Amino acid sequence: MKAHYLIRPKNLAGWLLGSCKGFGPESSSCETLALLRFPLPLRVLHYLRLVLPFSSAAASLAPSDLPSQPEESDEVVRDTAMGDSQYSFSLTTFSPSGKLVQIEHALTAVGSGQTSLGIKAANGVVIATEKKLPSILVDETSVQKIQSLTPNIGVVYSGMGLDFRVLVRKSRKQAQQYYQLYKETIPVTQLVRETAAVMQEFTQSGGVRPFGVSLLIAGYDDNGPQLYQVDPSGSYFSWKASAMGKNVSNAKTFLEKRYTEDMELDDAIHTAILTLKEGYEGQISANNIEIGVIRADREFKVLTPAEIKDFLEEVE
Repeated sequence: MKAHYLIRPKNLAGWLLGSCKGFGPESSSCETLALLRFPLPLRVLHYLRLVLPFSSAAASLAPSDLPSQPEESDEVVRDTAMGDSQYSFSLTTFSPSGKLVQIEHALTAVGSGQTSLGIKAANGVVIATEKKLPSILVDETSVQKIQSLTPNIGVVYSGMGLDFRVLVRKSRKQAQQYYQLYKETIPVTQLVRETAAVMQEFTQSGGVRPFGVSLLIAGYDDNGPQLYQVDPSGSYFSWKASAMGKNVSNAKTFLEKRYTEDMELDDAIHTAILTLKEGYEGQISANNIEIGVIRADREFKVLTPAEIKDFLEEVE
């Protein structure tokens, strides 16, 4: 009959160091235990429950060799060390403070991305973003940060471009399915909700990670011009004007000062350019920013470099 002892995590390392007393130097059990003599991280000790089978030779162990009950101070130290960082590798586990730490890391990826913004005017919506290329050798025409989802809906992102491509493909597919079923374009709010549902699904499934992007979705339908922001958590809100990316604080402060309810679309474009220019590192030009607009005709359009240059001259 084999006996089993539950080795408590707090006493595991110390117990292993002295556990060979009851065995001879040639004992295979002692050799096995010797392999385990290495420092174990506190996170491993917290979860590890090690059950070791012992033969009748275990009777020779003195009571002092068996694990003792952890002291209250040991529990305090363990609980203190188990902060939010201990849960940063798990997407589906809440930390003691009630956070999903991986989502916060995804928001950090968004915050390190290039600045993007959107402004809802009385007669349309404008979205704009920086477009810094990693090298002067990159063909600038191959980089497009603003995409159209439907003829009347456009989107821009801050964060990881590869995740953005996945979401654009899924959103276009959802819009097409809606059109095939109802023979009309999908409402802006519904497409935003479906896109946010995809992003939320990736926050509670094992083996996946959150999308490292935030989206600004601009559209025009029967409810007029609309602007939504969708975050990696899957939450979304309607905005009059918003910004995201590494210069988000200054950009939002600038927008709060310049935004008015009766702003026309051309004024909104000027404000968007000034906001990007406020935090842009270097000389802003028609080739290093992108602007997309949708007017009352419900046709989303990405401005050409020549059109952006005209607006830049008006601002200067």
